[in-house]
Amino acid sequence: MKTLRRQLTVTLLVTLLLAWLGVSAYQQYETLRSQTGVRDQWLYDAANQMLASMPVSLLRSVAPTERFAPPMSGHVDGDKVRFHVWSLADRRLLLRSPESPAQPLSGEFADGYADVVADGTDWRVFALSDISGRVQVQVAKPTSEWRAQSWYSLKRGFIIVSVLFVLLAAVSCAVVGRAFRKVDRAGEAISRRGPFDLAPLPSAGMPGELRPFIQSINQLLLRVKGGMDRERRFLEDAAHELRTPLAALSAHAELVARNAGSGAAAASIEKLRLVAQRTSRLSEQLLDQARMDAMSASADAPAAIELDALLVLLVRDWEMDATRKRQRIQLDVQACVVTGRLDAIGVLLRNLLDNAVRYTPEGGQIAVSCGPAPDGGAFVRVADDGPGIAPAERERVFDRFYRAAGTAGGGSGIGLSLVAQIAGQHGADVALGPGLRGAGVALTVTFPAAGA
Repeated sequence: MKTLRRQLTVTLLVTLLLAWLGVSAYQQYETLRSQTGVRDQWLYDAANQMLASMPVSLLRSVAPTERFAPPMSGHVDGDKVRFHVWSLADRRLLLRSPESPAQPLSGEFADGYADVVADGTDWRVFALSDISGRVQVQVAKPTSEWRAQSWYSLKRGFIIVSVLFVLLAAVSCAVVGRAFRKVDRAGEAISRRGPFDLAPLPSAGMPGELRPFIQSINQLLLRVKGGMDRERRFLEDAAHELRTPLAALSAHAELVARNAGSGAAAASIEKLRLVAQRTSRLSEQLLDQARMDAMSASADAPAAIELDALLVLLVRDWEMDATRKRQRIQLDVQACVVTGRLDAIGVLLRNLLDNAVRYTPEGGQIAVSCGPAPDGGAFVRVADDGPGIAPAERERVFDRFYRAAGTAGGGSGIGLSLVAQIAGQHGADVALGPGLRGAGVALTVTFPAAGA
């Protein structure tokens, strides 16, 4: 994936690499060119100094065979001078340096520079005669030594340029990483947000190039928040408006059913009553869903909730519906406390109980339990012996408005989605397991320990 950081880093590194190659090539060219000039200038200066230093009486002398020996400390480690001094009239060698060839360095005895081969070695020679043409000084140096000096200069310059390249590359990467560090932190903060957290993104400390982009995102978040608020208010208003007529419809249906006796009319009235109850429950779940969607980190702070006492209270509210279907609710609670929001936990427990009572057939059994969890948290479990949930459907039953094909009971597909949403807000896990007597399903919600 292409990122601005990667493109900027690669561009800087490629630019530095091209600059390094260019500087290295230019340095090599300049070193070789300057070495050639320095080499010839060194030979020229040495020949002139030697010629000016020799006495004219050297022409009347015989070439010496005995030489002075320097002390051990006088060993030459630097540039060694190879020279010949010749008498031009009789081609007689007057003076010769150690380690120089015995044959003339410049066989043509012509003044100027020349590249020659002597004793199997390549030499660069400069010959210089005096103004009267009586003697000639020939100064030379092996080409291999010149080449070694050039290579040393090139290698030293290459190392310096390479070190500078590495330092500049490291500084460039560090600067780019530092510049994008705040952007990375902002991205991590956004990824940790909840699905309904639409607070504006902070722009403090951000690079100036990104601030218009952040401002555009904040404006979009404001528009999204406004649209969601309008949708939520509509949902709340609709649910509130539906509750009163549905409650009246359900009450009148029950009154009529008591006086209708038996027969087709009584059956129709009973169906009407069930439809009214189902629609009333749907409006309550829609209202609960709107409240849960509005809940955010800025809502009322979580508090310690006695889960066992709250569960007993809600089970009592559902006993009438269970008795109407001749269902038996088995209650097993142990003292346990969870940290959360009371309204949200109440909605979770009501939907668990509603799901069990709704889908358990007449004469069925429901087991409700809660207690401390092994890791220090708490759990609540609601199991029944109803038709259960097919394994292929278990992953989708927590999706909003999803109902498995062929499901009886008149559910809306909102209850379990609310359970999963509220559990996620409290860091709890929801698990599906086998129900009672080899049938049905068990829903277990495990809350984490306080402070976990």
